[in-house]
Amino acid sequence: MAGLIFKAPYYKPSHRTADGRSRSGMLNYVATREGVEAPRSGMISYVGGRKGSCGLFTDEGEEIILSRIGKELDEHTGNMWGLIFSLKREDAERLGYNTADQWMHLLRAHRNDIAKSMNIAPENLRWYAAYHNKEMHPHVHMLVWSRSPREPYLSVEGIENIKSTIGREIFRQDMMSVYKEQTEARDKIKASFRERMSEITLGIESGDFEIAPALIAKLTQLSEKLKKHKGKKVYGYLDKSAKKLVNEIVKLIADDPNITELYDLWQKCREEIFRTYIDEMPEKIPLEENKEFKSLRNMVVRLADSVSLPEQPPIDIELDPEDDEDTLKVLAKHGDRLAMYKLYRAYSDGVFEARKGESMKYLRNAVDAGLGFAEYKYAELADKNMPNVKLSYLLRAAEHGCFAADYEIGKLYYESGQTEQALKYLERAAERDVWSQTQLAMLYCYKLGEFEKGIEHLKKAAEEGYAPAQKALDAIEKEQNARIVVGICNLFYHASRIIEESAEKYIRSTYDGIDSRQKREQRAKQLGIAMSGI
Repeated sequence: MAGLIFKAPYYKPSHRTADGRSRSGMLNYVATREGVEAPRSGMISYVGGRKGSCGLFTDEGEEIILSRIGKELDEHTGNMWGLIFSLKREDAERLGYNTADQWMHLLRAHRNDIAKSMNIAPENLRWYAAYHNKEMHPHVHMLVWSRSPREPYLSVEGIENIKSTIGREIFRQDMMSVYKEQTEARDKIKASFRERMSEITLGIESGDFEIAPALIAKLTQLSEKLKKHKGKKVYGYLDKSAKKLVNEIVKLIADDPNITELYDLWQKCREEIFRTYIDEMPEKIPLEENKEFKSLRNMVVRLADSVSLPEQPPIDIELDPEDDEDTLKVLAKHGDRLAMYKLYRAYSDGVFEARKGESMKYLRNAVDAGLGFAEYKYAELADKNMPNVKLSYLLRAAEHGCFAADYEIGKLYYESGQTEQALKYLERAAERDVWSQTQLAMLYCYKLGEFEKGIEHLKKAAEEGYAPAQKALDAIEKEQNARIVVGICNLFYHASRIIEESAEKYIRSTYDGIDSRQKREQRAKQLGIAMSGI
């Protein structure tokens, strides 16, 4: 907040003022210096001084006894912070922060936020403040410490949080008009972000990227390393050389122009949030080093290990900005299964504000109504210790036309050694989905030894225009490992989806500065979910 000047010096128990006084001397200076102004409303009881001679205020109902507070400070064995909040005179006058009363109400309202930012339990927070009505820069001194001396810690992030919290409140009215303008601009930005992200993701899904020979070579090398690895085959358990290979593979994926553009869009979404409370943008983190996308590393490991079928097919879930919460509720009440599922997703993703249990209520309603994808999602949420429950919902979803459920059932049967039963469901999924067909082709070629049947499936998928299947055929013709080529296609697709979904989180977060009434109004216009292919 450029309009708010904030400083946060701290003072050790041994601190002395310029004239040699202890921290109680600082307290007296803050409380009684020339220009101090005592609150008029909710008058605090002052003991040990003339009426109006002490400007200290704190939590409501606490008695102000300077000598007692000073003694407590001098005997306190932990650090004390002297927070200073300062405004320009014109801002203080215009916004009403030119009285001790207004500052007292503000700091009381946010004392727990300040405590949290300083890692102090609210019940341990000790604070006293005074308003100094200086001509050019009216300001408040707030002395803060904790009953637990080892507890407080104020980081750079904590300082930014306090400044942001207090600054947002002071300039809230100013910011309302700014938020309105920002919302209009961001709606356009978000629309263009989403449109471009969807274009890139769909392009990647259809094979619009180049597979560098180095990528195939490194995955092959990692695959050989994993054969000798005796521990868990996840990134965290690998040795240094294997981890280095994984990082290099993720970097090669990140260097693809499509992924680079998508990640740049993600970065812009992220910066839109930071601009609301900091002036200097953080440095861009390379994708392969970004902890938000660390799941890509384990995807690489799973591909190189290739002990089973890929986890799940990519199912398109498109966001529809026209969906309205009240309208969806009316449709759901009249038995619209898709509206029920949209409400579940909107509530679980935080698009609409939900009461406890409301999200799962609508998912359950969609399941009871027989929506295949809802049943598939419900199966995903089933406890891992209840495989029979999961399977029963997957079977229901498959009956209701969800090819993803057919694929998942086939995968479960295959991993349990029931290959004949697995192929029944995998073939059913392949009939309706080229992704599933391509994965089944790899199973035939590289696990079951039925190469001709695998090639047949690849050709059918390629004829449907599915580029990864054609890439696999090309790899086989060049005597390359088609399994790795198809796996790379999956990696590109999942990388694009992860970035796109993470960007959506930042897009939605741009509303955090708007007050709750506006949030409800905006969210009523926000995103629903439309499904294709289910």
